[in-house]
This record gives sequence, structure tokens and C-alpha cells, in this order.
Amino acid sequence: MRRLMWFALPFGAGCGLCCYLLPEGWRIGAAAGSALAALCAFALPERPQKRVRAAALGCAAGILWFSGYAALYLAPAGELVGGTYIFEMELTDYAVASPGGARCAVRVDGLRGEAVYYGSRALLDLEPGNRVVDRTKAYSAKDLAGEESHYFVSRGTFLRLYGGEAPLAVNPGREGSWRYLPQRAGRWLRMRVNELYKPDAGGLIAALLTGERDGLDPQSSADLSESGLMHITAVSGLHCGFLTALLGLLVFRRQRMTACLGYPVLLFYMVMAGCTPSVARSCVMLGFVLLAPLVGREGDAPTALSAALLVILLANPFAIASVSLQLSFGAVAGLLLPGRMIYGGLERFRPGKMPGVLHKLWTFCAASFSASLGVMACTAPLNAAYFGSLALVSPLANLLVLWMAPALFASALAATVLGGLWPALAGLVAVPDMLARYLLWTAGWLAKLPGHGVYFTRPAVWWWLLGTYALLGACLLVKGRRWKWGVVLVMSLACLLAVKEMPRWQTAGDRLTLVAVDVGQGAAMLFHSGGQTVLVDCGSLNSPQAAGEAVAAAMDQYGWDRLDRVALTHYHEDHAAGLPWLLARVGADEFLLPRLIDRGQGALQSEVLDLASRHGAAVRYVEQPWAAAFGNGVLTVYPPAADGSGNEAGLAVLVSAGDFDVLITGDMNAAAEKKLAAQYGLPDIEVLLAGHHGSKHSASRELLETVTPEVGIISVGQNSFGHPAPEAMERMEDAGMVLRRTDEEGDILIQVQK
Repeated sequence: MRRLMWFALPFGAGCGLCCYLLPEGWRIGAAAGSALAALCAFALPERPQKRVRAAALGCAAGILWFSGYAALYLAPAGELVGGTYIFEMELTDYAVASPGGARCAVRVDGLRGEAVYYGSRALLDLEPGNRVVDRTKAYSAKDLAGEESHYFVSRGTFLRLYGGEAPLAVNPGREGSWRYLPQRAGRWLRMRVNELYKPDAGGLIAALLTGERDGLDPQSSADLSESGLMHITAVSGLHCGFLTALLGLLVFRRQRMTACLGYPVLLFYMVMAGCTPSVARSCVMLGFVLLAPLVGREGDAPTALSAALLVILLANPFAIASVSLQLSFGAVAGLLLPGRMIYGGLERFRPGKMPGVLHKLWTFCAASFSASLGVMACTAPLNAAYFGSLALVSPLANLLVLWMAPALFASALAATVLGGLWPALAGLVAVPDMLARYLLWTAGWLAKLPGHGVYFTRPAVWWWLLGTYALLGACLLVKGRRWKWGVVLVMSLACLLAVKEMPRWQTAGDRLTLVAVDVGQGAAMLFHSGGQTVLVDCGSLNSPQAAGEAVAAAMDQYGWDRLDRVALTHYHEDHAAGLPWLLARVGADEFLLPRLIDRGQGALQSEVLDLASRHGAAVRYVEQPWAAAFGNGVLTVYPPAADGSGNEAGLAVLVSAGDFDVLITGDMNAAAEKKLAAQYGLPDIEVLLAGHHGSKHSASRELLETVTPEVGIISVGQNSFGHPAPEAMERMEDAGMVLRRTDEEGDILIQVQK
């Protein structure tokens, strides 16, 4: 069976080469070169000849399959980009709310693959199988926010379609078809979870059962991520294994019955969970495990893993770029390779004579610890690259939680189904609710431990990771000497402590440090002096990384672990929507806010106040000029100087350190800026955060002539508003200012020298 492995893994390598490295014009040549290598393999001895030939042919097949698939699926969709068309579409799942409306996966008549359709909120009332006719504008699924992205194409989605205010026509189509039964079952299960559980536990249970994470609140999501337990919410081998074990118990562990009945149930569950690569991989591997004995073959984990990869890539070779696929296969590889090695090493330290209970406890702890370390060894680079973090406490987290995960899954599934069908049995949810709260409490406790994780916000942290892998590789080459692993662990921890302390030395003392955080089309600026940290605004409209997470990462980069004050200029998403995710990671003592004036901002205003209450932060409404010292700096907040919309009726912030001044005007227009300068007698400043992300109506000549800034920072990202406007940049350049942009530089750091 290993011959399949020698073909499947190079097949995946061929797809990966096409996805990341090989230009389109080089692919045929690369496939021909691989085929030629297969012919040359005949000169080798018999055993390596078969492996080399299978590997070379697999790589060639992967390149050709990727190229053909791209020509048949991606190219036709790409030809439509930029045009406006009337399409008839069939909904393949339930729609979800999105800014300004709703979005849904659809199949478009005449096109292969799927598209994602953005329409009105009327989509939320439709069922899978309904057909919609609408005039849509076509956008590429490979280009998001101006950058190439594999997010959609790795899921088999090759076009983004934006419709009008309402569809032109809606038809029943195949509503109620058996084809969409898994989607209806998943929706029914999520609705029952929402009815039976409180929001925090319900969000976790919905994610555990269906893989749908939208119900997780920011605090739960942050805690699970920080503790390394987020994998529990990604439907994968863990969940499929639980389901298979539960089915096995129901048929009294009869192997043939479990295989015949269990595998169709697994396939149904796979579709219900969205056919993500992780659940597809699990179903294929479990299929090998369940069905191999029925045909007289032994299950082989490497072959099953390779077969799963081959099946997924035959369905969609672009899935090789899926983060879910890479993490899922990396985790299984970690269990099969380093995990087994670590377990073998731990077994050498097991005491010779142990009572039965202690022996089982030792075995469980050793297996859990070695599995966690093995998975971490193979997935750490992926977590660092995609999420910018690594949870160092994950081995402890898994030890504390995974023992009860099967009970949580089984009880949640049974209680939700039974309680949903017969309300009299709703009391059964008390058991999974208690287990879910234990899991969330454990995640929250671990996430607050000092040194629970490391964040890859600086090159030095990447060098630490690469150095650790280099030391581990050297240990593998050196035979014997068991103490070598302990030496590597001590050296790695010492280097990590040094790397984490370096930024604290850089920003220690009373000198003022300011960081304009790159949050995309939004604003967030940090100030630090004398051990105190102040944040002005925290929001974004389209950043690939949530604004709150970006600010938390910047704070970690410089060793700032708490906010003394948070000032919001006004209540718009691009200035305030990132706060829930930020406060899930760091604490805050006080909010400085404009007085509540509901001009279409009521929902966000209420959310900010609720956040302050839940996190124990005091609230101060600024209605008169207010100032406070922090370290060598002085924070001055001015109340609104003008009436009008939320932009004009916002706060202004001045941060001073000796002769150095920074002014932030939020999204004020020229008229509001003029009133601000006239009413409060602003000083000459050194740095201006350009108003309204460089809008043509801000950074007026009157303001620039009054405060004479030397540097202009423009906090901006990919947008359709024309920011920064040429007129605004021209005014600032004419005033002799040096312009710096977060969309070009990323985070912008300025330190004031004493």
C-alpha cells in the first residue's frame, strides 16, 4: 500500500509548486522534466527505482492536474472579472449576514465551481436550492483588498459577485432536495444550540459540533487561540473519531456494522460541516481504517494520510493552499513522526513497578504530552506564518482538556438532538453546558499565564524559531547522549526570554514612543512613556488581520501588556470596531469618550459601553478640555468643536512630550478643523495623523498653517473612497511635511529623544 504514498505526496508537491512557485508558462516544462526523471529511474536498482518512478510521475501528474483544473475552472471565471452580468444562481448553503447585506455560496449557470454572491439581506430568508436572478458585478476571487489571496480558491470558489439592492427574481428551484439535507441538518443543529444554551457555552458547542465559529464571542475566541485549544472547534479527526466511537458503542462495537453504517454517517457529517479539508482528510483516513479489515488489508496510517491528500486535491488542487489542509496534515504528520519518538523517549523514564491506576495515568499523560509536542513541532511554522503566534501552553492545555473532549462531544450531540426534538428533555444540556464552561474557564486561565505564548511580530522571534529547529536537527544527527534534548530546551528558553525582553529595554524609561498601527482602512495609534500606555482609536473596515489583534500584536512587540487609557475620537467602525478583540487580549483602565449623540452610531456606542462595563474600565465623557500626564508625556483631549455628523462631532487628541507634539483629529472635515484650531489655541506640532485617512476634505490649509506639522502619518488601507486623496497629499507636501503611510510601511514607529 505504500506505493500509493510515494505517488500521492509528490502529487501534492506538484500542486504546491504550481500554486506558490511555478509561473504558468513553466508548468508544462516542469511536468516534462518530472516525466523524464521517471524514465531515468529505470537505471536504478529495483526497489529505489519503483519509488523514484512513482514520485516523479506523481509530481508530473500534480502539475498537469493543477494546470488543467485552472484552465477549466479559474480561467473562465477570470475572463468575467470587471464586467456586469445578469446571472441565474442556485444557493448551495444558507446565507450569512455581511456588512450592508448578506453573502452566500452559489453555483452559477454556465460556470464550473462555485462563486460567493453578495446581495441584500433578503438572502437570509432563502433556503439552499433556491434560485436567484440578479444583475451582478464580477470580481476576482484571487484578489482581495488589492492582494493575491488563496482564501476563496482553496475552497473551490472562483468568483465574487456583488448584486443590487434586491434580486431581480427568486425561484423555489430545488428547495427541500435531498441534496441539501446535510446543510439543513447543520442549520437545525445550530438553531437548537442557540435555543438550549447560553451564548458563551452555545458558541463553543456550535463550533464543536458543526465547525461554525461565528457564535464564539471575542473573549472565548481569544482565550481558545491563546491557549492553543482552537483546534477543538475545527471539525477534524478528533470529532470524526468521537463520532465513530459513539456509533461503535451503539452497535456494540461490531466492526462490520460500524463500517457499513458509520462511514455513510461520516460522509453526511463531512458535508454538514462544510467539506473543509480537515474533515475531508479525517473521513478518508477513517474510511481506510474502517474498510481495510473488511477487504483483508491492514490499516496503514501514512498510506491513509497520503490517500486523503490525493482525494482532496483531485477534487480541487487549489486546496493545497488551504490553511486548514496544511494545519490538519501537519498535525497528523506530527503525531506519526516526532510524536511517536517523544513518547518512546518518555517511556524510558517510566518507573518499573506502578499500580494499575498510576500506570494508566502515566500512559495518558505521556501520550497527551508527546502528541502535543509532536503536533507543535510540525505546525509551529504554519501558526507563526498564518496567525503570528505560537501557544507554548498547548501541551498543558491538551492535558487538562482532551480527557473530557469525547464526553463533551457525545453529550452535546445527544443532548442537543434530544432536547431539540423533545423539549421535555432539554434538561440534558446541563452536562455539556458544564463541560463547555470548564473548557472555556481552562482556556481563559491558561491565556492569562505569563509567557503562555510567543508572537511573531519581530524578525528576532523568527530567528529564535529557526535557531530552535536548527538545534533540534543537530540533535537528531548526534547519536546517544540523552541529555542533549534538555540542553536544547534550556538554550531555546533562554534565547526566547532574551528576545522577549529586548523590546522592553528599547522603550524603557520616560521618553515618548508612538506607534501608528497598520490596521488597514482604519486608525489606531499607541503612545507609551514611563511604563504607561495610551491608545487612540482602534478600528478597521477591511484589514486582513482584525484591528484589535493588530494592536495587541504591536503591544506585545514592545512589551506593553496593559492600556492605561483608551480614547475614541468617534463611534465609527474604522475607529472603534476592533476594541472587543483587543480587550480580549489586554486590559484597560479608563475609556475617554465623546458624549453619546446617536447619529446612526447607537449600536456601536452601546457596544463600547458594554465592553467597558464587562472589562471593569471606567468611562469618562470629555465635554471640556481634559489633560493627564503619563511618564514624560501629557495627554490632552478636546471635546467636539463643531456640530454635525459623527465625524465632525468627534474628539481631538494632543499628545505632548516637552517640545514634541502629536495631533489626532479623527475624521473631522476642514470646517471642524478650523473651529478646533480657533477655539483651543493649538501649539506648533511635529506629527499630524492626517484627518479622515487623507480625505480631500481634511488636513486643510488653515489647520496646517496654524499647527505647522513636520511629519504627516496617513493611516489607510485598500479602499473605494479614494483615500488618501491627491489634493490632501499635495496640501501637506506644500506645507513642507514628510508623508508616511501605513499601507506602504506597515506599523510606523517614532521615538522622542530626550
